[in-house]
Amino acid sequence: MSAKKRKFPEVYVKFGFTFIEKDELQLPQYVICMKVLCNDSMRPNRLERHLRQQQPTLVLKTKDFFLLKQNH
Repeated sequence: MSAKKRKFPEVYVKFGFTFIEKDELQLPQYVICMKVLCNDSMRPNRLERHLRQQQPTLVLKTKDFFLLKQNH
């Protein structure tokens, strides 16, 4: 049985995540530290938890803030 292949919704940018593709899987990548999480982590509650634990000062930042970071 293979792992579920989650697709990356653009709304996840509000948590500071974009994605990279590896072996036909979309993996969440944090735009601040560029850390790549496993495909199973691509759930809103897990992405938000990562943001709150790793970068608590960025929790109130807007989607536009993370889009700017993503493009740099």
